[in-house]
Amino acid sequence: MASTSSVLGFISMPAALAVSYHPTLRRPAAEPAASPDSLAALEGLGVVIALGRDEPLFRPGDTAEFYFKVLKGAVRSCQVLADGRRHIGEFFLAGDFIGLDAVESYAFAAEAIVDASLIRYSRRKVEALAAEEPRVGQSLVEIMRSGLAAARERMLLLGHMTAMERIACFLLDLSKRRNDGRISLPMTRTDIGDYLGLTMETVSRVLSQLRSDGIITQHGLHELTLVKPAALAELTKP
Repeated sequence: MASTSSVLGFISMPAALAVSYHPTLRRPAAEPAASPDSLAALEGLGVVIALGRDEPLFRPGDTAEFYFKVLKGAVRSCQVLADGRRHIGEFFLAGDFIGLDAVESYAFAAEAIVDASLIRYSRRKVEALAAEEPRVGQSLVEIMRSGLAAARERMLLLGHMTAMERIACFLLDLSKRRNDGRISLPMTRTDIGDYLGLTMETVSRVLSQLRSDGIITQHGLHELTLVKPAALAELTKP
């Protein structure tokens, strides 16, 4: 399989995996995540931008002039397959980086799921800073490596998991974003299905089953409470 140069030219990776930096299925044990201090030097380089719901951040083939970090809201990466179906490669939530894998152009589309704000970094300025402060570049590489490892595992797991296992893994990972037992779901059921390789109806049916079993409770369309995390974790086991 051909490979492309990765962020800042430090590592190379399979192009098919160069899609995400926050895994949302079973984050594997990997190198420690980059510390906030190591990326503090980026703060002076960024410009805050706003996106409305469904507004594109970039499209496939756009020149990759920028890296992005989500401040608020949510963004999805997606591609339209040859048969017309949409595939969502990743959901990016607050704190996630977007576009670190891009070489000369972006390989996928990115668009806001809900109203979102992001920091836009000039790729040229980031790479110049990384040359002066190597720990900045290394931190970005660590973020990329973590995402690649999770994407690789996700590709393997999805072919062998039931619908219940896929959704249980997805919810467990999202639950790690908060410490109050709540799970934020800014994405639609259709988005979740296009991400997990399921139909919207299957996603709705599984969530209904989890509610009936008392494992989750729902607060509107976009927030859940994980009532029985141990029971949900058991559902991820084949």
